[in-house]
Formats: sequence, structure tokens, C-alpha cells
Amino acid sequence: MSRIFVFNWISVDGIFSGPNGETDWFTSDPELEAANLSALHIADTLLFGRVTFKMMEAFWPTPGAAAAYPEVAAYMNETAKHSFSTTVNSSHWPHSSFHNVLNRDTVRAIKETAKKDIVVLGSGSVSMALQELQLIDEYILLLDPQLLGRGKPFFKDVDPTALQLLEARTFPSGIVRLHYKTVHENRVKPR
Repeated sequence: MSRIFVFNWISVDGIFSGPNGETDWFTSDPELEAANLSALHIADTLLFGRVTFKMMEAFWPTPGAAAAYPEVAAYMNETAKHSFSTTVNSSHWPHSSFHNVLNRDTVRAIKETAKKDIVVLGSGSVSMALQELQLIDEYILLLDPQLLGRGKPFFKDVDPTALQLLEARTFPSGIVRLHYKTVHENRVKPR
């Protein structure tokens, strides 16, 4: 069965987007971009919240995205996309589906259609809802060498959960990509 993994940039102080959802602070380099694209290709299904879906929808189907990032744009446009929202229920972006609720039944139905793994990009609210349901199998966190000081924390009010480090890789930009497996049977007990 498909695994669900979260793929997200976070600052050293745990922020994943600016106060107004800004992501223009992400650091990158060509080696990191190639590694990220390789990691994404293990998934054929994307999960988004409304805000991230609208942001991605505004960029990836455009000629500018295809010119600047041809491989990523092709992947984003051809991959199945599921957005969780009570207000957005249609899109011109191909392969987009919409769900009013995020629960075990909805996720189970999505898993039945996936042929590969499922990835959550950005979408802090979706990530936290899946974490609360104990449905996240792995985290790939791009630890950006910055202290942002303000913005939206990625891990907020989460249940204690044990993680097993699968890989740590440093890139020329200073990003450290941390790949963790969730250890469901060995949950950390609250203090």
C-alpha cells in the first residue's frame, strides 16, 4: 500500500511559511533541486490544503513555470492532486480532485487510487491533520539555515511521536535534508 510522506522546507527555528504564507525565503541549489525531483518521483499523488493548492495552481500550469522548471512543472501538472477545502471544489489544473473533509475514509480512498506513494507538499494544516490521525509514514524536511523569527510553525500542538532517521544529507546551499520514518508502534509518551 502507498506510503504518505510529508516534504517540507522549515527554518532552523521551525517555521514553514512567513506570517502571510510567504515561501520566498527558501534556499536552494542545483544539487538540491535534482535530489528533490528524484524524491518526488516516488509519489504519483499530491495532497494539499486550500492555500497551498491555490498557490501551486497559480504557478505550475503557466508557461513561465514550464520554461524555468520543465521537469518539475511536468511532474506537478501530470500528477494526481487532492485538495482538502470546504470552499474550493473545482480547478482548471488537470488531475485535480477536491474533498470537504480529511479523515481516515477519505485518505483510504485516495490510497486505493494511488499506484505509488503519496506526498504532502507544504500544507501545514493537512500535515498536522494527518499526523493527528497517525497516517504519516515519513517526513522529508529541508532544514533551511535561517532563523526567521516569525511565521507559521510547522509542528504546532502535535502528539509526541517517535521518528527514526533514515538519511541526513547536506547540500552546498547549507540545506540539510532530513529523512525520517514515523515509528507508529513506539510512540513517545507525553511528559
